[in-house]
Amino acid sequence: MANVVASDILNSMLDRLRDRITNEFCQLMDVGAEMKKMEGTLSAIRDVLEDAEGRQVQERALRGWLRRLKDVAYDIDDLLDEDFAKNRKRSLTDPESSTTSWMKETVSKVLSFPTSIISQLKIGREIREIRERLDELAEERSKFHLQERSVVTCCRQENVGREETSSFVIESEFYGRDEDKKKIIKFLVDTSGGDLGIIAIVGMGGLGKTTLAQIVYNDQQISDHFEKRIWVCVSDDFDHKRLARSIIEHTTGKACDLTSMAAMQSKLKQELEKKRFLLVLDDVWNENCEKWDIFRTLLTIGATATKVIVTGRSSRVALLMATVEPHFLKTLSEDDCWLLFERRAFGIGANEKTANLVTIGKEIVKKCGGVPLAAKVLGSLMRSKRRESEWLAVRNNESWKLEENGILPALRLSYNHLPSHLKQCFAYCSIFPKDTIIIAKDLIQLWIAEGFVRSLTESVELEDVGYQYIEELLSRSLFEEPTHMIGAVVIHDLVHDLAQFVSGEECSSIAKAVNRRDIYPSTRYSSFICTIEIIPSVLEILNKAKKLRTFYFLKSHPFMQIGKEDMMLKILQTVFSSMKLLRALYLKYYPIKELPNSISNLRHLRYLNLSYTNLETLPQSIGFLQNLQVLDLQGCRFLKELPDSIGNLSNLLTLNLECCTSFVSLPNSVGLLKSLQTLNLTSTRIKKLPESICCLSDLRSINLRHCYFLRELPENKKNTESLTCLCTSHCHKLTRMPARLAQGSYFRELLLFDLCEKSECGLKELNRLNLEGVLGITSLENVKNFQQAREANLIEMDGLHSLGLAWDLDTYKKQMEACVRTDVEGRSRQGLINALAVAEQVLDGLRPHENLTLLKICRYPGKNFPKWLESSLPNLVELYLSSCFRCETLPRTSQLHNLEILYLEKLPAVKSLLPLGQLPALKVLHLVALLAVKSLGSEFYGTGDGAFPVLERLKLEHMPELEEWCEASAAQQSFPRLSELWLLDCPKLKELPSPFPSVEQLYLCANSELLLSSLPHGAFPNLKIVHLANSYDSA
Repeated sequence: MANVVASDILNSMLDRLRDRITNEFCQLMDVGAEMKKMEGTLSAIRDVLEDAEGRQVQERALRGWLRRLKDVAYDIDDLLDEDFAKNRKRSLTDPESSTTSWMKETVSKVLSFPTSIISQLKIGREIREIRERLDELAEERSKFHLQERSVVTCCRQENVGREETSSFVIESEFYGRDEDKKKIIKFLVDTSGGDLGIIAIVGMGGLGKTTLAQIVYNDQQISDHFEKRIWVCVSDDFDHKRLARSIIEHTTGKACDLTSMAAMQSKLKQELEKKRFLLVLDDVWNENCEKWDIFRTLLTIGATATKVIVTGRSSRVALLMATVEPHFLKTLSEDDCWLLFERRAFGIGANEKTANLVTIGKEIVKKCGGVPLAAKVLGSLMRSKRRESEWLAVRNNESWKLEENGILPALRLSYNHLPSHLKQCFAYCSIFPKDTIIIAKDLIQLWIAEGFVRSLTESVELEDVGYQYIEELLSRSLFEEPTHMIGAVVIHDLVHDLAQFVSGEECSSIAKAVNRRDIYPSTRYSSFICTIEIIPSVLEILNKAKKLRTFYFLKSHPFMQIGKEDMMLKILQTVFSSMKLLRALYLKYYPIKELPNSISNLRHLRYLNLSYTNLETLPQSIGFLQNLQVLDLQGCRFLKELPDSIGNLSNLLTLNLECCTSFVSLPNSVGLLKSLQTLNLTSTRIKKLPESICCLSDLRSINLRHCYFLRELPENKKNTESLTCLCTSHCHKLTRMPARLAQGSYFRELLLFDLCEKSECGLKELNRLNLEGVLGITSLENVKNFQQAREANLIEMDGLHSLGLAWDLDTYKKQMEACVRTDVEGRSRQGLINALAVAEQVLDGLRPHENLTLLKICRYPGKNFPKWLESSLPNLVELYLSSCFRCETLPRTSQLHNLEILYLEKLPAVKSLLPLGQLPALKVLHLVALLAVKSLGSEFYGTGDGAFPVLERLKLEHMPELEEWCEASAAQQSFPRLSELWLLDCPKLKELPSPFPSVEQLYLCANSELLLSSLPHGAFPNLKIVHLANSYDSA
């Protein structure tokens, strides 16, 4: 049975009840008195919740009591929403119009008064019934002898005292598997075994089967041996069509739109026939011999010694699929487990490694049973615990004695130590199928819609708190980051099992063969994977899902729904009629052209994602969604406009119309969206914004990037005082900025201020804005002289911390081409010389305030950098110089004492480097595409006692002329903290200086044979990982 976490929703209900008790109408109808009683009972119960939730592991009766309590809390939440929605709906007399006359409103209120009383009486009766259920639970709690705890520990987010920690989220530890790796590789490169060889890596969850397969897959010997390498994540869906399509897409690098097996078989033959390839089938569960036989025939097209690696937990799968004896992965030794645990628990910025903590830690590691995932998760858990007593509490915890439903006690223990608000967020993630890549921003918005995210202070945005939650789950190794995707998370399959276990019946996923048990009466959150096979049977299931709060549509292959649009529409109508308590509806890629009017039934809805659908319009009834906070229409390429009723969405915070490439205008009623904070119109065909947008006093961000048809912005007559972020990059037809745009506003981001050639938007516009935070200016080639640049008055913007400056080099290239076509002494040459000189004057005139901490200069066509870059930015922390093709010398950096990050990229004329080794705070240095640099000598290190004292990452990439890297002087200690060294595409570099005592990760091109063969012995005493890139690919 799953644990029940009720404290978080109870805290939320208490806050909402207190708000409603102050409502005068509720007091008039005696509803407030009932709510007051309910609030007192909930407060008393809340005081013992911490004890109840901790003891439920051993006491099943207590677990049942908590579950019933949570059901009551959900019912209270639903009732309060229902009351609010009904009151709001009565105020909307005409959804066709967003403006109602005073007389019409008055008449409407008089006529609806009896109905209003009846409605309030009904709600009063329902509240009494819920209060009676709550009273029964309050009386029942006495038999459990629950202890009261501090109210603060129950209701506050338990992050007090937690220090900021770094997160080990990319799998870099690989301990105790060298022999396993050698055995697998030996089998794979053996060419004597026939046409198709298959080896299975078998072991319990969390042993590192996938990690071992990845290490083997990326080994240089394997890369050289096979012409093609293909990785397919199978999970529990062994569908031969899906797998064939995945192989084709992996092989061709393009989406596969084939639907028939014959066509896919032909394509596979075309791509792989007579080629030696390696296929990895990761996480296989299929035990059906017939399915495997069908799929196996697809693999016989390869050359001799084609190989397959299968990973899975089941020995039956191994015996079914493998052609050789399965490789059974054993648990790690205690010593190797300790190394993994130690790296997490005592990493940089974590606990001091005392003898007592080491002793306790090794006792904890013994309980991990040699499972790497358990050691990793527990190490991450202990990283946040500073006191010896906390370590002893983990070692002695009762959870070690329990193993339920195959869930590792170590994972249970890590979950039990989560604060209550994170337990709810983690359990919610079980609605996503295994191996799903979850977009972090979408997940946070779903959490917010469900009320899981709460901020303790008004100054911190809920979305920022959500990102803190994700960072916390990453730091505890319950989430991981995909290797090649930013802004997303994944969940290890064993951790996913834990999420399913702790969520119990609250969460479900409808997929494949529909089982009536997929959705229970108590299920609140569900995902739905639609395939042709289940469409007929799913309607009955959905009709019974009355209490769902989240319905998350996951598309199968997009071609699966071709010709099924009518059936998919029927499913949607069923959702709208039966799931009236929905808070979050995720329909990304849903195959519909219109939205049923019955969406108005979803009066509790907070989050609606319709992105990348084929919608052509929205119904007027959308205006009844009074609780809606997020409306995401991104990528709806046929959507041209919004209905007037959109103005009735009084709680809407975010409206996303990005990449709605047919969208032409916003209705005037958008000015009634009083709560709107974020408006994204990127890449739409909009020509102007309605004047009413100036009425949006809470609007903080407007994104107009790539609005090529936008000609003007409205005059700000009412002062949008909250506006802090405006992006007008590539709005080439924007002729002017409104004169009163920013009166009273403080811009934190202006990305990007585009100085188009035909635009009247000059730099003097910036002088009128109260800019703070981030500013990006593009198309600086259109600034005529130093005086125009000075008009921006950047030097007075003391609140500006980040500045980006960019030119468009195409202008100068055209002038160069003109010089080639005409007399070199003619006007074209002189015009080019003048233009390049002007660029230097412009950069000189854009001197920022000394408070600046980040500066990016891109595609600067001048030859010299201004003096202010060397002497007037004492607080600069990050400096990026990129694509400055004429610059021969770098700005002197000796006075940049706070500089931590320095990127020098694509500076082809620079021949020598400055003494960067003397920058006292420098932590990251990237030298990329410095095509003329031949040597890193004494000038690179400087003349101080040491060089690069705190540098942690050094990257040398695409430096084709670099021939030598000299040693520092004998008196200098160099690179004492360097942990990561990149040497990519430096073909003439033959030797390295030595030693590098702290380097743990080394990145090299595999074809750098001279460099590889000459690596000095003992140069990397602490090296743990070597990454080999096949060629220059920015590995």
